[in-house]
Formats: sequence, structure tokens, C-alpha cells
Amino acid sequence: MKPEVLHRRIQAELDRLSEEKIITPEARAQIGSRYVAGPVDLGVLARWFTILGAVAVAAGLAILVHDHAGKWAAIEGGQALLALALTGLGWYLGHRKAMVQTGATLELLGGMALQGLVTALAIHHSTGSKNWPALVGILCVLATVLAYALRNRLLLILAGVQAFLWFGGETGYASEWGAWWLGMTYPARFLAAGVVYLAVAWVHARFVPKSWQSFARVYLHLGLLDLHLALWFLSVFGWFDDVNRWGGDDKQRLLFTLLWAGVSVVGVVLAARTGLRVLRSYGFTFLLINLYTFYFQFVAMNSPALWFVHLLLFGGGLVAGGFFLERMLREKPLGE
Repeated sequence: MKPEVLHRRIQAELDRLSEEKIITPEARAQIGSRYVAGPVDLGVLARWFTILGAVAVAAGLAILVHDHAGKWAAIEGGQALLALALTGLGWYLGHRKAMVQTGATLELLGGMALQGLVTALAIHHSTGSKNWPALVGILCVLATVLAYALRNRLLLILAGVQAFLWFGGETGYASEWGAWWLGMTYPARFLAAGVVYLAVAWVHARFVPKSWQSFARVYLHLGLLDLHLALWFLSVFGWFDDVNRWGGDDKQRLLFTLLWAGVSVVGVVLAARTGLRVLRSYGFTFLLINLYTFYFQFVAMNSPALWFVHLLLFGGGLVAGGFFLERMLREKPLGE
């Protein structure tokens, strides 16, 4: 934790203690003088100023072109100009002026403007296929190329979200189920996708040039999220196939529940050995979700007359967890 952040937390805690008359104002002033908070970080505020200003300028240009050149010219021309302007300005600020956060945000907005242009072109010149997953796939490729060209993790996150949408949507589209990825064998396919993402994360951490090594963390998040979400759905619904789409029995769901718990525990153990705290965060979070899912599937559903007891236990557990987390968060800054 940065010293200035720690000092601001200490100052806030001292204010609270003084207000509750646990310490005297004199003691508060004496102790507080040892922890100078320093100036407030305005980086986040600068980023939001940039975003709001860019949106306002884009809206003004779009209205101007629309009034003088027509709807499609306004949309497509405006998106093209906006993409070039935002991306160029973002690169300049980030690489020439050391305004990294603002530059990365502008590059992200430029990438989104480029994707808006591609979407507008697809709608304007549509052939009537209604194959929207293919369009999402194209947008994913564009975001990925821009992310590597600009070395921008925000664009890579956008590409990861679009890959998730494309993968599920394309499967549903190809199978003509019209149910996106909830209608698949098909969470198992996301299980495989999660493993692939984790492998890509490892390759980036070990073998790619340093300028792209930070992408490893993005792929790690995407892989863990895919992995745990897929196991969650399999633990609730069981295995899917084309004949028996929602036919998981209790034994099957219990097997996937245990597998999911095992993956969470392995993540926690690996976190302790490697120092990757993100593994521990995902492991503990989804282990807790797994516990509640197991309870409601195999305990509450088999004793419907005791629903009030289940709700009391569920609510009480959440309240106790809230108290525990608050105490941990309050004590941790002072103990570091």
C-alpha cells in the first residue's frame, strides 16, 4: 500500500476516534502530525473529465454532421473521425506526456469508436443473415489487435468480454437453439476455454516480451472466471447433451460440485506457493458460492418445510461474513 493512502486511512480513523471521544482532540492532533496524508490523487478525476469531455465533443460533431450530411454519413464518418482522434490523442498523452491513465482511457474510447464504425457499417450494409455473433467476433479481433499494438490492457479486457459473448453466441447460433450459451453441452466448452486462457496467461508471464507481460494478469482473470462459471453451471444443471439437455441427476451434480470445490482449493494452495493473490481471491470467493449452492441444492431442496430455517441460516451467515470482512478491512491497514 502506498504511504499516502495508508496515512489518509490513519487520519480518517483518528477522526472517528476523536468524534467518539475515545481520544482527546489534543491527542488526535499530536498523533495525526506524524502521518502526513499528502495531496489527494486526482488521477481518477482527470480520467473522468477526459471521458465526459470526449463524449460531449463526439455528440456535438455527430449532431453537426447529421444536420448537414444525413444519418449514415453522420454515424459512419463521425465514428471514423472519433476513432482516429481519440486513439491518436490517447497515444500522444500516454507515450509523450506520461499521462498513462488518461492516455489508456482515450485509447479504449478510440477502440470502442472503431468498433462502433464497424457495427454501423454492418447494419448499413446488412445482408439479412442476422448472424450477430460473427459481428461480435470481428469486434473481438479488432480490440485484440489494438490492445497489442497500443499495449493497452483496457482494450484487452474489452476483447476478452467480447470473446466470451462471441463464443457462447456462435455456439447457440450454429445449433439454432437461440439460447446463447445457456443452451449448450455446453458449459463444458467454457471449461475448456478457461484452461486455454490460463495457458495463454502462463505463456505471457514466461515467454513474451516485457511490454506485453502485463497482459498475463488479464488472461488469468478471464481464465479463472470462465473456469469457475462453467463449473458452477455444471454443478447446478449437470452434463448437457443434444438428447438430454437439462438432464443432470443428483449424483452428477454432486460430482461437479466436488470437482468445483477441488479447483477452488487448488487455487488457494497455488496462491500460497506462488504469491498470486488473485488465485486466492477467486478460490475463496467461489468456494463460498459453492458451499451455498450445495446447501440449497442438496439440503434446502430436500426439506421444503424448513425454508424459514434455511433462510435464517443463509441470512445469518451473510451477516456474520459481513462483520468479519469489515473487521478485517479495518484492522488490516493499521497492521501493515
